[in-house]
Amino acid sequence: MPLNHLACHTPFSRLAYRTSIRMASTIVGKSGRVYVQGDVLQRHREDHKLSVFKVESGNESFVFKRVPRPFYDLSLRLAAEFAGSRRLRMHIDCNQEEGILVYPYFRCTLLALIQEDPDLPLAERKKILRRVGEAIQELHGKDWIHIDVKPDNILVNWTCDKEGNKTVTDVALGDFDIAFKSEGGEPRQTPYAIGNAMWRSPEGQTGRGVTKASDMFSFGLVCIYALGGGDFLLLNGYQELAKSGITPEQEILTRHFCYFGPAPEGLLKQVDSEVWCNALKGASEMAEDIVEDQPELRFERWGQELGPEALNMISGMTNPDPTARTTIDQVLTHRWWQEAT
Repeated sequence: MPLNHLACHTPFSRLAYRTSIRMASTIVGKSGRVYVQGDVLQRHREDHKLSVFKVESGNESFVFKRVPRPFYDLSLRLAAEFAGSRRLRMHIDCNQEEGILVYPYFRCTLLALIQEDPDLPLAERKKILRRVGEAIQELHGKDWIHIDVKPDNILVNWTCDKEGNKTVTDVALGDFDIAFKSEGGEPRQTPYAIGNAMWRSPEGQTGRGVTKASDMFSFGLVCIYALGGGDFLLLNGYQELAKSGITPEQEILTRHFCYFGPAPEGLLKQVDSEVWCNALKGASEMAEDIVEDQPELRFERWGQELGPEALNMISGMTNPDPTARTTIDQVLTHRWWQEAT
C-alpha cells in the first residue's frame, strides 16, 4: 500500500504555513557592507524585533536575524569553531550593536521543497539527506548537539532546466538557537522540552537526557519525511486535540510509540524522572492498544515502501531506546547510500 494511501486511512494529517510581509530599512554589517531590508521570512510570535528578514546587498541576497545577546554570543562561538564549514549555515556578517546576524540566502527549506515539488527525484532527496548527515557529523564530531533537526531548518539551493527538473546544488543545516556543547558526553537537562514537538525524540519531549542520539531520532524522522512519509509525521487538527484534552506532545509521543515500538527500559533510565517515566509508559501503553487493532501502523510495515535498506537504516535511527540508536558515523556508512536510484 503506498505511503500516502495508508496515511490517509490513519487519524494523522498534514500542516503547512508561510508568511511574507514587506518592510524597508538598511543595516551596516561589521564588514562595512550595507544591506537593504526586504521581506519578512519568519515572524517571531512574542517579539517582532526578532523576526528574520531577506536583505539585498549589491546583486546578492542574504538573510538577517535579530537575536538575543546569549544567542549572538553562541553564534560567534559556533562560527569560530566551524569556520569554513559548507554543511552548517553559519553567519557571514554581523552588527553587534543591534544584535543582528547575516546569513547566506537559500531558495527554500526542505519542508517547503517537498511540499511544493512532491515529484522531486529520489536522487536529489538522497543528496539533501546525505549533506544533512554530514552536517550532523561535523557537529557531533566536536560534541555539539543541534537539538532542533527538522525539515524547515534544512536550507536548499537548486538549479532548474527547461523541463522544470531540479538539481540540488547546495544544502546546509541551520538554526543553532538551542544548540548545546556536551562536555564529556553529558546529556542536556532542561525543565521543559526544547525544539519542535513534531520532530523531537521521545526523551526530547521530556527535556531530560538529550544527547547526540536525540539528533539521530530527529534525523530519522527527517529521512522519513524526505522519502515520502510526511503524512505520518505532520500534525494538524490542534483545536480538535485541545477539545479532547490532548496536547500535541501527547499525540506525537503516542504516534511514535505506535510506529517505532513501546517505551524501552533504556529510554526510561535515561529520562530518570518518575513523573516523566509514568507519562512515557502511559503513552506507550496507549500506542500498544492502538497497534493491536492497527498493526499496519508499525514502521516495519509501512516503511517497507521505502525499500529494505532505507527501512533498516531509519529503524536504527528511530529506535525508542536512545542508548541503542545508530550513530551518525554508522548511518553515513550504511549500504542505502550506495543503492542505485
